[in-house]
Amino acid sequence: MLTHGADMDGGVALAIIDLQNWMFRYQDRSSQIGRLLTSLNGLISTFEGRSLPIYDIVTIHKRDRSTWSKLMLKYDYPCLLEGTPDIEAIEGYLVPPSAQRVVKTQNSAFYGTDFEDRLRAAKIETLMLAGVFIDGCVGLTAADAAQRRFNVICIEDAVGQVDAALRQPLMTWLQQLYEIDVLSAEEAVKRIGQGTPLPPDSTVPSMDPI
Repeated sequence: MLTHGADMDGGVALAIIDLQNWMFRYQDRSSQIGRLLTSLNGLISTFEGRSLPIYDIVTIHKRDRSTWSKLMLKYDYPCLLEGTPDIEAIEGYLVPPSAQRVVKTQNSAFYGTDFEDRLRAAKIETLMLAGVFIDGCVGLTAADAAQRRFNVICIEDAVGQVDAALRQPLMTWLQQLYEIDVLSAEEAVKRIGQGTPLPPDSTVPSMDPI
């Protein structure tokens, strides 16, 4: 589904967010892995084949609590600690050899990292997002990227969720408020292969821009 027509004439990059063991510790999350990887693998192959940048974004915390989130501190809940199996890539996900790693400690990939600087240096205008979760790190990174004036595309079948009931409302919110596009992995690969801009959409946003 295409909504607002991000322009892929400028540089395009793929960000793969938090495909780490801890994120899939529950069955309702691990059951999504097959779908996510099936969709993601073709996209990765296309990006690597065209030497387009890929960013492997991971969450890693220090043991001394200095990087812990508010909720981790509140509930004394250590997770995703450096040197533990929590932070390792999920089985079946082979981190692309060309991928650049971005280590974050909070939900948005932009918070407390040099991610924006790297994208600017690479002259990236369009950022495709995959990984987990739309009701977490992917959603907040998408909104944050749009606020930084990047064109943002969520790869619908390569993005997971914690709460299935929140998935569509959040996708709609991102589309309406931030004009973020939503494409399937197949559609994204096709557009990249064509090397043409995504067609513009003339619809008026249903929310006033802030």
